Amino acid sequence: MEPYVDRLLCCPLCMGGLVHGTTGRPAGTITSGLQCANCGKYFEDNGLWIDFLDDRGLVYRNSRDKFFRSVYSKIYTPATNAMFLLCGGAKSARNEVMERLRVRDGDSVLETGIGYGENFLWLKKHISGLRLYGLDIQQEMLAHCSANLVRWNINASIVRADALSLPYKDGVFDVVFHLGAINLFEDKRMAISEMIRVSKPGTHIVIADETEKAGRLFRIFTGEAEKVIPPVDMVPQEMKNISLSTIWKGYGYLIEFDVP
Repeated sequence: MEPYVDRLLCCPLCMGGLVHGTTGRPAGTITSGLQCANCGKYFEDNGLWIDFLDDRGLVYRNSRDKFFRSVYSKIYTPATNAMFLLCGGAKSARNEVMERLRVRDGDSVLETGIGYGENFLWLKKHISGLRLYGLDIQQEMLAHCSANLVRWNINASIVRADALSLPYKDGVFDVVFHLGAINLFEDKRMAISEMIRVSKPGTHIVIADETEKAGRLFRIFTGEAEKVIPPVDMVPQEMKNISLSTIWKGYGYLIEFDVP
């Protein structure tokens, strides 16, 4: 286990500190992981990521949505590239968001929904010496992300966790961002609150996702869903420089603000 664990991670259930240890599992195996010193909850480390969710995962709107999301997780990169053809291409769409990050050499960066890790590759190409951290709720995404990080020679710390309950201590990241799928969150206000909680004062937070224009296209595959409303009103008013803009030729929105 890397030393970063002791500096940044905490129990997402009670915010207690974590200690290294092993525990016996029902099948009689011995696994290495982390245990909360406060509530005693154990989190398994499979050697690629720490799992803070156990059997919990995505909540689907309906059977069509579940089928679409499960297929999408398996063909994430080509599917994403195809979808962004309407927006001028995936490279242009990614640049439109990533260039809004205020990243300096040596910063600690958190992405709360890493997918296949392609945003980390963008960061590696543009800024040096970054400490990269990411999470996703889907094991399928993390498996592909882990393989990509090895292939791209990127050193990053990833965990399986819920963006509504981040397993990180208060005020530890210089940069925090979320690109895609926040529209699917059950509690967007809580997700934004958690991003703020783990940010250092002065952090510039960036959130991007599809607009209702794109949502209408998605619903052809996923079935009926709520109308997409960018959650800019859920950003606490005490945040500074709150802004909402349209990106991806009208198919996306971008929310930005600074943590005071």
